Amino acid sequence: MNKLRIKQKRIVINLLREFFDDRGFFELETPLLVPSPGMEVHLHSFKTVYDQYDGSKTQYHLPTSPEFAIKKALGAGFGKVFEIARVFRNQGELGPQHHPEFNMLEWYRPGSYLDIMEDVECLLAHLGEMDIVNPVSDFSWSDGVNRISINECFMHYANIDLQDGMKNLDQWRVEAQDALHERIPDDDQFDDIFFRIWMKLIEPHLGKHRPEIVYDYPPSMAALSKLKQPDLQWAERFELYIQGVEIGNAFSELTDSQEQLKRFEMANRERQRIGYPPHPIDTELIDSVGKMQATGGIAMGIERLLMTLTGEQDIREFFLYPLGNIGETRRR
Repeated sequence: MNKLRIKQKRIVINLLREFFDDRGFFELETPLLVPSPGMEVHLHSFKTVYDQYDGSKTQYHLPTSPEFAIKKALGAGFGKVFEIARVFRNQGELGPQHHPEFNMLEWYRPGSYLDIMEDVECLLAHLGEMDIVNPVSDFSWSDGVNRISINECFMHYANIDLQDGMKNLDQWRVEAQDALHERIPDDDQFDDIFFRIWMKLIEPHLGKHRPEIVYDYPPSMAALSKLKQPDLQWAERFELYIQGVEIGNAFSELTDSQEQLKRFEMANRERQRIGYPPHPIDTELIDSVGKMQATGGIAMGIERLLMTLTGEQDIREFFLYPLGNIGETRRR
């Protein structure tokens, strides 16, 4: 038990509440038993069963994110909201940067992912002035947040034009093999190849000298995001990186119910293709999405954020009673 890290975590959580309260955000409290845990292809939930007195049973999940519940509140008329939620992720989520249960900060506001970028800059500038911040050579919290498109990342670090690869899978495979100096399996699809390049050649370099926002993702990697006008070739999504670690994931939220349903169905087909069971689709969420105003939102792992602030290398140090031993992990 690391008392110092646990106390630091409480300080930061209290400060986060103060930050959002001061800016007029309303704090929500969403359920821990939900009908659908999320629709991300590579995330897996913990499941449980509620037993009725008549012997019938209802399956629930522990949430991988409070996003679905928050969006139902947005569809019901809430505006600027945030939550510091306990979330749960199963199957391989145990390692130096992963824990099966952790705290997630999510906030949403009328607008787009551009408004969330501004929020992130203000929040990080605020946190970067804290006494708990561990000074890291060649890294600055005070020089703002760098912004780079994901296509620029592929060009800079892998010398590959991602936009061309999105149009031609055969060309994408050949260029990836040349960049990685390894053979790509024949059954790898676009997303599989993307992550091979991303994990090996790009992600370790991101946010090395100051926080960095990577924006505009392929549509296949943004099931909850609006597509960028006018050509619809990119999704309005960004990820926040600090010292090579992904800290937050943000979107201009999709507000088209029918499109949202299509994307969830597509995600379930992909889960089945790679051998995972489909997740139940929350029809109440689908209805709520269509009632939302234009909205930007972000999810940020609090313990990962604390790791970058303090210099801690083991996420377990921020939990009173962490689970298991550090082992091999799969990508999120």
